[in-house]
Amino acid sequence: MTAPVTAPAAPLSVRTLIGPQLRSMVVVVAAMWVVGALLGLVWQWWSPPGSAGYIIGPGRIQADETEAFVAGDGRYGLIVLVCGILAGLLVWFGRPTTRGSGAVVALALGGLGGGWLTEVVGRLTGGGTDSGRANTVVAHLPLSVHMSGLLFVEAAAAVLVYGLCVSFAVADDLGLPDPQRDAARGSSVGRQVQLQHAGGDGDGPGGPQQGDLPAQQHGGAG
Repeated sequence: MTAPVTAPAAPLSVRTLIGPQLRSMVVVVAAMWVVGALLGLVWQWWSPPGSAGYIIGPGRIQADETEAFVAGDGRYGLIVLVCGILAGLLVWFGRPTTRGSGAVVALALGGLGGGWLTEVVGRLTGGGTDSGRANTVVAHLPLSVHMSGLLFVEAAAAVLVYGLCVSFAVADDLGLPDPQRDAARGSSVGRQVQLQHAGGDGDGPGGPQQGDLPAQQHGGAG
């Protein structure tokens, strides 16, 4: 019996290997940037107005020591921390195609850009000014992040939460589709089917058995 011919596996290309990963990375980064810009409005609404300031000279301002500085930074840090945690969880529990090393890069870039946009939008929409003539007093300074390390909180939280989810994952491949693995698995199944048909499966005609051979003729004298 002629063994069935299996179709050759589709050739693997760069697009089939990393194309879906790149698309998901772009979606994650863009979503975090948009959310970061919107959270800038939340930060501006939630934070108290900036304190008054005395302009000493160009680029030199003596701010009034009030709780506005601490309150603005604290609320900014809380907002971006929650955003980073939610981003890491959503990427992990979302589609399996978003997982992998690309997800870490996307969360890092999205967190950095999102945190920066939150600060920029909050500062631009919060009013106030930090410019003017020397030896003058401004009513209140613009809302801004004074602890620069807070700009990295969102990215760090997102990557950390995602990394914790990966460390507790059951499957080593994280549930990601692997074209090479699927192609190898398909070829191995095809070889098993060929071997099974070549040897017979018991439901169809197989090789000749000993009982099916014609009896030998013995000639004898007279």
